[in-house]
Amino acid sequence: MSDQRTENSSPKRGFRLSLSLRFLVFGVGVLLLNGLLLSSKTDHIIETAFLDQADQKIHLFLDQIKRDIETGRLSPTDKTFQQEVLYLNQHEQFSSQLHVLSLYLFNREGELIAHSDGRREPKEMSPDSPYYAVINDRQPSLGDEHELNAETGVIKGDYLLPLTLPDGTEAGIEAEVDITGLTQAIGSFDAPFEQSVWVTVSLSSLLMLTVLGGLIYVRLTKPIEQLHRTISDLSSGELDQRVPVKANDEVGQLGAGVNHLADSIQRLLREQDETYMAALSSLAQALQAKDPYTAAHSGRVSRYAVRLGEAIGLSTEELGLLKKGALMHDLGKIGIHDTILNKPAALTDDEYREMQRHPVITATIMKPLKRFKAFADIAAWHHERWDGNGYPDGLAGEEIPLLARIVSIADTWDAMTGDRVYRPGMPPEKAISILEEERYSGQFDPELIGTFIEMIRSDLARGVADTTDQRSEADYAAVLNDNA
Repeated sequence: MSDQRTENSSPKRGFRLSLSLRFLVFGVGVLLLNGLLLSSKTDHIIETAFLDQADQKIHLFLDQIKRDIETGRLSPTDKTFQQEVLYLNQHEQFSSQLHVLSLYLFNREGELIAHSDGRREPKEMSPDSPYYAVINDRQPSLGDEHELNAETGVIKGDYLLPLTLPDGTEAGIEAEVDITGLTQAIGSFDAPFEQSVWVTVSLSSLLMLTVLGGLIYVRLTKPIEQLHRTISDLSSGELDQRVPVKANDEVGQLGAGVNHLADSIQRLLREQDETYMAALSSLAQALQAKDPYTAAHSGRVSRYAVRLGEAIGLSTEELGLLKKGALMHDLGKIGIHDTILNKPAALTDDEYREMQRHPVITATIMKPLKRFKAFADIAAWHHERWDGNGYPDGLAGEEIPLLARIVSIADTWDAMTGDRVYRPGMPPEKAISILEEERYSGQFDPELIGTFIEMIRSDLARGVADTTDQRSEADYAAVLNDNA
């Protein structure tokens, strides 16, 4: 019992996000990722849509030229192809976005039959070339490959269709098309569309996060904070605290579980306290049989202490603890030898030192009463002095618990005015005079002893008879009963 105060130090915590913010940060991250994926996907979709539309236009015109050649309506010559290029580039569906660079016809050997620019360089007809596939597999190739000219910045697409000349010769027709304007159109359309997508995603995300954040706080974070506060209160000994359970979800079930656990702990501790208090009652009765004076003395000390507690405005709960603590303050004397307890004379120094052990013995006996620590405090320190020269731990001033200071005054008063086998008690007037002289000597709390003196003087002035002996032993015998 030498350590009166325990410093409760909480570990220092670094920066941390609350559970609600963690969910929201995660949600923001997911939404941003979705926005990036959506933006990338829409870019691809828009580009594909524009290119597919361009492929269809070019395919339509190229297929018309093919049919005209196959039916003989169009002669496959350089001049004819040159005219077709001019016509296509002037067409309203081509001029703004597409520009035909060249148009030519080639045979199975890769030889050019006609070219809009008059060129005759043969085409590579290896099995892996698109020209070979068009001639031999009769498969069209419509913009499957795009070439970027790094010097000019021109993006070129190749469009090939298989055809059969009127004389039965298998051939292929190709249009090389500049699609740079198309890619610029895609960019001009894509930027506003992407901006619109991001605005929509941002607004909907903000709304969703606001609603989601509120729901998370109300249904998760706030209940968990209430759980934490209740558990902290329970762990600090406030066993009447309970979690307000408002929902039947997992958090509500957890709160109900905490409440059930608190009920079980409270019931267990109450049963434990009742059992231990019954044991203390047995010890009190044994001490009463061993030393009747201590029983009477403790009853009187309890009554004086409670009156002083009432005078300074203690609560009902504190007065109850004070009453029982004062009644048990000398319980440790059961461990002091009878020859010292009942000695009909003043004690020797060795005997006095032995007697000084009784507060520690009392505190040790009461130590298991965790919920009624005030009992042990009174027992351990009612012989401490305001100036720090008391025993057993040399506490000083307000280091000494208030209830222990009150019992110290009541104990001293009864020791002065009570009869002992080796001396009679002194008259109250004399005892009051001594206490007044000793008020600031360092033994007592000056404020408390002043209040006590006023209380006794009021009794003497009103002629109130001291009847504490009439019930002191009965009080001590009933120390742990509910009606004590």
